[in-house]
Amino acid sequence: MTDDELEKIKLALEKTGHQFEHQIGMQFERKGWMIIPNKFYLDRDDNKGHEIDLVAYRISEVRDRTAYITVVVIEAKQSTKNKWVFYTKGGYSGDINMQTAPLFYHNEVEEIGRYMDQSSLLGGMAERDQLDLFNFPRKAYSFSEITNDRQGKHGGSYFRAIATNTIYNAIFGVIKAQMSELDFYRNRKIARDEKRCYLVLPLVVFNGDMMEAQIERDGQIDLQETTEIQYINRYRSPAYDNFHSVNIIQRSVLPHYIDLFSDIHHGIADQAKRMIDRFYEHLDLTSFELLWDRVIDRLHQDEQFAAFNPGNLIPHHFNQEKAILEIYVDDHTLYRTLTTRPIFDFTQAMEGILTEVCGKAIRPQFKNHSKILNP
Repeated sequence: MTDDELEKIKLALEKTGHQFEHQIGMQFERKGWMIIPNKFYLDRDDNKGHEIDLVAYRISEVRDRTAYITVVVIEAKQSTKNKWVFYTKGGYSGDINMQTAPLFYHNEVEEIGRYMDQSSLLGGMAERDQLDLFNFPRKAYSFSEITNDRQGKHGGSYFRAIATNTIYNAIFGVIKAQMSELDFYRNRKIARDEKRCYLVLPLVVFNGDMMEAQIERDGQIDLQETTEIQYINRYRSPAYDNFHSVNIIQRSVLPHYIDLFSDIHHGIADQAKRMIDRFYEHLDLTSFELLWDRVIDRLHQDEQFAAFNPGNLIPHHFNQEKAILEIYVDDHTLYRTLTTRPIFDFTQAMEGILTEVCGKAIRPQFKNHSKILNP
């Protein structure tokens, strides 16, 4: 094969988009993100596997064996002759029929779940001035694709509208990949000693010309070039029904968006840490209920209880006639009961486990211990 032929093959490969996808991944990696290229996802509509170009991850440990993870699902498109046009309008503020700042997350961390919801996440992002993903005065609701694949009669460019399959597949492909990522996290097997909280964001990166079109009251189109668009939609099908917001950006502003995603990640990671601290600082009966399974797990794992029948470590409802393990947190008494053998005193060991699990000194005490009769 000649050098000329190799160069022609290189030019052909550049048009496939693989080089562009690689460059996007490299930019994320240089900013501390991990990349999985060409990841498959399940489309619920046709129950088939499809491919998303890139998935970027950023992980921060917020407590021992507990992590917050930001995930960006990315579809990359490029064209030298086709231009993307998005029709936009304002006036969505306060519109009860459209959610313009939806966030999709999955949380396994009980301490975070006590305080986390979409409002708290958006509120934290607003306080940190990190709502650039959603703060567009005009939002896209439809789109067209324009091509100049042939010249006009007098040699100038000839533009015509073509099918919008490329834009449609990019936007709704990234939405479905976002939902598939969340499904994967919800269905994953959770290890006893590791918990995760995930936020999944969608992004479409276009290497080509983008324009914003506004239709004026007189029907005329005001057209201008743009580098970023927020597309909002309620996607409904037998398998989906959610409000979605997707940022479609030109290649030139990708560095800014990577910095924005990084800032969002660090901000929510810090917010998650504060939620966990708040959980333990204000430990109450509701909080303690969330930790009870961990206490039982630690009892089963502790060597001091190796000779003790684990079946007797089943929690029961409060019962005055059985052994009552009273757990004190500050001035409040949290009642949980354990049936146990009267000859076995594990108050000291239990105190160590409770302190370890709850992150603060917890003082257990038995009452009515003598009333237990061979459970």
